[in-house]
Amino acid sequence: MAKVLHVLALGLWFGGAAFFNFAAATAIFASFEEVVRTAPSDRTAGVPIVPPGTSEQARKDLASALAGAAVGPVFPRYFAMQAVCGVVALLTAVRWWNLGRAHRLRVLVIGLALLTVAAGWPLSNYVGELRLQRFDPNTSVAHAARAAFGPWHLASLGLSVVTVGLAGVGLALAAKLPADTPRGSL
Repeated sequence: MAKVLHVLALGLWFGGAAFFNFAAATAIFASFEEVVRTAPSDRTAGVPIVPPGTSEQARKDLASALAGAAVGPVFPRYFAMQAVCGVVALLTAVRWWNLGRAHRLRVLVIGLALLTVAAGWPLSNYVGELRLQRFDPNTSVAHAARAAFGPWHLASLGLSVVTVGLAGVGLALAAKLPADTPRGSL
């Protein structure tokens, strides 16, 4: 049962994180850019969402704000899913620590991946706060948030890519699981 839970946790973790980062999020941001660019359209129920004469920068800001509003509520569930998968994968792997180098490497990789989730979750929350502050009516707050958003968002994305990579390595290491142990033994 430990092997099954281990592989399922790693598969869900890697697959979910890879899909969100490389397919869903990019498609959502591209979609909102198109919606803002082509509005009014069937995607806006025929309602104009950008006044005539709106600058290109204001259109980009609107698209980014809408996309951020779409993906923002996903993050608490996304990080919770990663944390649960990471804990299950780590707990199942720790029991194989003494069975050889590959198994120790597995524990270390999964543990490091779980640490990136632990660091990424509060960082994502901070980036979410900055995302909202970029459009604050107080221009000094908005300016400071815009200046901070880019580097922190890039750090968050980088950490997320590292998490996906480590979860992928953990999943690849699942190709070398330990031999079955006799029933009743650990």
